[in-house]
Amino acid sequence: MNDIATPTEPFSLPPVPPAARKLKGSAVVKSLLGRAANPKHLVNAARLQIHRKKHRHAYDDAQLALYSRILPSDFLHFGYFDEPTPLPQDMSLAGLARAQDRYAQFLLELAGDKTRPVLDIGCGMGGLSRLLLSNGYSPTALTPDRLQAAHIRATMPDVPVIQCKLEALKTADHEHKYGTLFTAESLQYLKLGKALPVLETLLSLGGRWVACDYFHRQPSDDHSCHEWDAFTARLHATGWRIASQREITQNVLPTLAYIHMWATRFGLPLMQFAFLRLRRKQPGLHHLLSGALDLLTGLANNNVALIDPVRFAAEKRYMLLAMERA
Repeated sequence: MNDIATPTEPFSLPPVPPAARKLKGSAVVKSLLGRAANPKHLVNAARLQIHRKKHRHAYDDAQLALYSRILPSDFLHFGYFDEPTPLPQDMSLAGLARAQDRYAQFLLELAGDKTRPVLDIGCGMGGLSRLLLSNGYSPTALTPDRLQAAHIRATMPDVPVIQCKLEALKTADHEHKYGTLFTAESLQYLKLGKALPVLETLLSLGGRWVACDYFHRQPSDDHSCHEWDAFTARLHATGWRIASQREITQNVLPTLAYIHMWATRFGLPLMQFAFLRLRRKQPGLHHLLSGALDLLTGLANNNVALIDPVRFAAEKRYMLLAMERA
């Protein structure tokens, strides 16, 4: 049963104000320049920026609503494809959802003693915690993100939530409490020097730490994830052993290929079309914004390159691990 609350009303965009509908052609440029040159608007903009935290609740509610509509399973990971060769144009959101469920089932199969509590570290929107709960486990969700924490508390009231980073967790009330620790695509964010002693303190005798994440194949200046050889050496040096390991890089690539297809076939071309249309319709405004538009183009191209499945497979390896105290 899906624990996500179903919206009672269909999603719709707010109506466009009549004044905005009338802003065409040079009126757009005139309006922008007029507001930028008006001291009153400058003061209001500065005040809104200074006090922006007071208005975050409206954005927070909208963001959670967006997550719950786009990600009905509450999973934020890559998913696992048993047949890792589908063409991205033949894939669907339903297929991605099934792959995410499959990924979570692999994690569940590695879980330890069901009679012991489980800690879902970096729990995201709570998809794994929900699955654990439905399979008779007693999960606790840990996240430093207050939006994720609020979402889980609202949709899964039976799951305790700890809102902090793992490295900052006060372990006195959690010492040797958990039979299984999960880090599903959250290991990459942990600072191992601080995190490994905390994980050791949390784990009960005979328990296990299950991780599923990607690693650099070679040493890299990119700190978005750990380097595999350095990670395993750190484990062995601090009294951990890898009880089970499996590389699943090829099984997660279809998700990247699907996202990459949408970005290269639709996202980037639509962005460039919008810029060209702006240049044709509003050459003066385009000239003023040209530097910012170039930065946006560069940023978009860099982000698309990061999700290139060929590049990902060459530079990273995605591992499913079960670790125990040596």
